[in-house]
Amino acid sequence: MRFKEWERFLQPLSNRSALAAFFCSVLFLASAKYPIYGIAFVPVLLLSLYAFPRFPRRASLAVLLFFALRMGTSSWIFAHPSEENPFKTPTENLGFVESVMDREEGVAVIIRSESGRFRLSKKQPPFPSPGDSIRFQAKWFPVEPPTVPGGFDSPKWLRGQGLSGFGKLESFSVLSHRFVFEKFFSGFRHFLKNYFSRYLPAAESGLLIGLLAGDRSQIPDALQNGFKRAGIVHVLAISGFHVVLLSEMILLLLKATRMPHRIARICAILFMLLYAPAAGGSLAVFRAVFMFSVVQIGLLFERKADSLNALGVALVLLCAFNPEVIWNVGFQLSASATAGIIAYGKRNPLILQSEVLRKNKIWICFENYVLSAVWITWVATAFTAPFLIWSFHSLSPISIVGNICVVPLVSLGMQAGLFALLLPIPATASLFCEAAGFLFRLSAFLVAQISSFSIASVTAGPLPVWVLLILGTILLSLGSSKNNSCARRIILLGILIFGCYFTYQAFLPKARPEWSVAVLDVGQGDCIVVKSPSGNVYLVDAGVNTGKRNVAKDKIIPYLQEEGIWMLKGILITHPDLDHFSGASVLLQEFPVENLWIQECSRFADKPEWKNVLATAQKLGVVIQDLKRGMIFRETFYTSPQKRETWNMRVIHPDPFYCGETNSQSISMRIEGIGGSMLLTGDLTKEGEQTILQTDIPLKSDVLKLGHHGSKTSSSVAFLEAVNPDIAIASNGRKNRFRHPHKEVVNRLDSLKIPLLNTSEKGSVFVRFNANGYQVQTSL
Repeated sequence: MRFKEWERFLQPLSNRSALAAFFCSVLFLASAKYPIYGIAFVPVLLLSLYAFPRFPRRASLAVLLFFALRMGTSSWIFAHPSEENPFKTPTENLGFVESVMDREEGVAVIIRSESGRFRLSKKQPPFPSPGDSIRFQAKWFPVEPPTVPGGFDSPKWLRGQGLSGFGKLESFSVLSHRFVFEKFFSGFRHFLKNYFSRYLPAAESGLLIGLLAGDRSQIPDALQNGFKRAGIVHVLAISGFHVVLLSEMILLLLKATRMPHRIARICAILFMLLYAPAAGGSLAVFRAVFMFSVVQIGLLFERKADSLNALGVALVLLCAFNPEVIWNVGFQLSASATAGIIAYGKRNPLILQSEVLRKNKIWICFENYVLSAVWITWVATAFTAPFLIWSFHSLSPISIVGNICVVPLVSLGMQAGLFALLLPIPATASLFCEAAGFLFRLSAFLVAQISSFSIASVTAGPLPVWVLLILGTILLSLGSSKNNSCARRIILLGILIFGCYFTYQAFLPKARPEWSVAVLDVGQGDCIVVKSPSGNVYLVDAGVNTGKRNVAKDKIIPYLQEEGIWMLKGILITHPDLDHFSGASVLLQEFPVENLWIQECSRFADKPEWKNVLATAQKLGVVIQDLKRGMIFRETFYTSPQKRETWNMRVIHPDPFYCGETNSQSISMRIEGIGGSMLLTGDLTKEGEQTILQTDIPLKSDVLKLGHHGSKTSSSVAFLEAVNPDIAIASNGRKNRFRHPHKEVVNRLDSLKIPLLNTSEKGSVFVRFNANGYQVQTSL
């Protein structure tokens, strides 16, 4: 009886051979790559194959045999791009240009050589063309793991792109040329760019190019960030949604020419198969094109295709070309969202069955354009949530608003642009482009409003893989839970496991209290994350920007999300120097922050960037408070029913009645609690140190964060002797022009036998304090 329930539970797969084959393939490939999960996956795979009817079982076994043979012959599971260090690759080499992609400044060139595939950037013409065989000189960029957890992982990104390294193309000479289809596709993208630039401003033209050709290089960064925070960044480039819209429009236009329907379908299939690589060839595009092709081929033979089975065919084909795509987050999001929408899109509980309302045209319009959009957005969000939490540790609760208000406008703008392209009469094209421009401007305005809310993006997770797998299983089981006891048991068991897991996570900090300090590697600047025993998080300084890259977006926010931090108790800026507050404005705008703590003297600093930080905090309603000597942040907790412990973060500098040189007035704090103590000194100079030494404040600390990045103007012998730390930490950038930490400071530390950890050498430094003392770890 129970096995019959299992068979009924698998019925959505049993009736769809291609989807069943893909399901089995994922279990097989995941078990092969991660044997630990195979302990659970292999029994599920065997039970599923046994429960499937004959044809789905044979189809699944055939696909599994294909992947097994492929693994045996090519060892793809271990086949990664060359791990060769780009620094060992000759700066002068021979290569073949596979593709050339436009970027905001110049181009990015994909070159294949004997050493591997490389991505090289070039800002100024001349540029090579796809199909060129060239002799080139390159400057290679280092490929290193992230020094801040959650930051950009260049080795992982290169593996995902099938690349061995990246760098800068210094010069090249063309040796020969041969035709490749990519040259035609590149010409198509340039044609679109030149065509729409006649009628639209750069930003709106760039948005339309992104929608039609998948090239986002001309879309302003501010607009892209807004769409990302609003949870609708997928509409900025070619995705499955756009392919469906475009394919239906092409098919409609072909039929409108009185072309026989069979010929129109064949032409539409061929057009879309050519369009996919021309539009950048993303996995979502190929998935949608394959699905469209399967449906149309079925109609050619007068057989109505099942949408979920068509999805299965598309996913199996993508995996057949490259089984590694199942680990690609774009593939995961595209497949899960599509499956969820197809399976649950028409099961909208928000739609009422009242006969009276069904006759009301206004209500029907509300159902079709609002309630359906809300439900489909919720379904897509729910089904992609496990992958979003795993890959990005964040969700966008406000994405429903974006999908209802913005996506239709962008879609209409894309259609207007397509009509302008298909009807190239100047007057007609101009009219359609004006309509597209208006819709895009309205979309940008709405996105700016939506993304300004602090809850536009919230931290979710991180959660273990097994927890996310259970979450996914529960979501898949919901559809059949009403009529299937097996599905109900799975849901109840999953909820029980969730309850146990989250109860354990809530109890653990109370049973084993600890606090931590993370000195992040943000280059030649300071950024320190302090987490108290109760879980309150304080950010001491906000780093320094590098070129056009904002440190908050690149390093600080990814780290906070990686650690599961969803709110900051406050941002503390030790003093208004750019290398200590560069990321503050973005943090205030894009991450929930309760307080901004500063020194009183900094209110009078005449720096535009600093004034912008204060103005941003005031605009967002963040409380701004002055810190001065004697103020204490205190928490009490129990390590046992009888033993009470105290955690103190005490401000020991500056003096509230005197404003001196900026660095000398840096806010300095001594943190003490279970396991040890730590002293944070900002850019404190010898003058500030002397002021502290003249007080009776206890300074002895286990760990010292050196003042002013290890400058010789800080860390006097008297101050080091008073603190007497076991370890000193210096926060500075690699090969910085100040040569910090200075040799004199290093010699002082050596003479006092104080070990030094330097972020430029060790990456981020993490100090964890608990009942066993303190432990120090580094990211490198």
